[in-house]
Amino acid sequence: MTAALTADVAIVGGGIIGLASAERLTAHGARVIVIDDTAAAGGATGVSGGLVRAFDPSGTHTAWAAESSIRYRSRGWHGSWPAVRRHGSLTLIDRRELAALTPHIEAVRDAGLEIDVLDAGDIERRHPQLTVPDHLLAVAEPQAGWLPAADVALALRRDAGAGLHLHHTRALGLKHSSSRVRGVHTSGGDVHADAVLLAAGTGSTDLAASVGVRLPLRTRAVSYCLFHSDDIAGLPTTVDRTTGAWLRRWENGHAVLAGVASARADVPARIRDGVGRAEEDRIRTVVAERFPHLAHAPAVGGVTAYDAMTATGGPGTVTSWPDPHGLVTAVGWNGGGFKLAPAIGRQAADHLMEALKR
Repeated sequence: MTAALTADVAIVGGGIIGLASAERLTAHGARVIVIDDTAAAGGATGVSGGLVRAFDPSGTHTAWAAESSIRYRSRGWHGSWPAVRRHGSLTLIDRRELAALTPHIEAVRDAGLEIDVLDAGDIERRHPQLTVPDHLLAVAEPQAGWLPAADVALALRRDAGAGLHLHHTRALGLKHSSSRVRGVHTSGGDVHADAVLLAAGTGSTDLAASVGVRLPLRTRAVSYCLFHSDDIAGLPTTVDRTTGAWLRRWENGHAVLAGVASARADVPARIRDGVGRAEEDRIRTVVAERFPHLAHAPAVGGVTAYDAMTATGGPGTVTSWPDPHGLVTAVGWNGGGFKLAPAIGRQAADHLMEALKR
């Protein structure tokens, strides 16, 4: 029989959210076990586009987006994370949205970060590869960009040091008694802990249900394509709110990573290499509306994956549950978890440390 493991906090989910929380917990002196049946960053984090920007058009997590952007640009809490690829970021909006979005833009500026609004002429003068109709504007963040998400996750693991133990096993349910969580049942034996964080995407739903907590989540289809392109000098990371398209430069300097939001939900929670021809054509067609060079660019790679979102499509949350005491959940980020991860991890760790005091 496998011996039980003991820690102050057990975290289910070894992605960017789980590891960001673990790093903050160990910084406070807590002993942490991260439970995941894949390697660290082996799930959705490993194929994340890794976009870094402070502007949050939804306004739901404005402060967290700015906080996380600053943390990424500072290369983490100890200067050990990879450096942000500061290619700049454009968020394309319909000019009719500007009045409603202005408070969120001002919040970024108030955080001490550079941000501006460009019209179509400004955009095309600065970035001649892009084609933008007159009714669109761009919220521009010159110091934003992207990061290799898996490398950031590994840096978080290193920063956590000896206080973090990775347990490569599958979580089966939560242990609880007297209205308090007591750890996690896993396929490799029980993990005893006085607090538990669920950060395992849709896998968190059944685990929460094992202690009577309703946590409805759904999957959403995600596909990314890598297109060969030599026309990327000066190309900023671009997110188009009007079409759902996004793109960024690839590391090698001769390719673009691109995707388009999908309405397909309740897809299998699986990740595989490759994208079907129809999906590749859909991505190419939509992204080429703003980056015409992509219209005839060959695809040289891709991935089919998924995001986890709330059942209603609303924003993700960090929640400390009163019953059972000691349970915290950080789920439902719908593709935006990486951008917010440093702030989510700090918030989750604060909740968990408070739970340990009671």
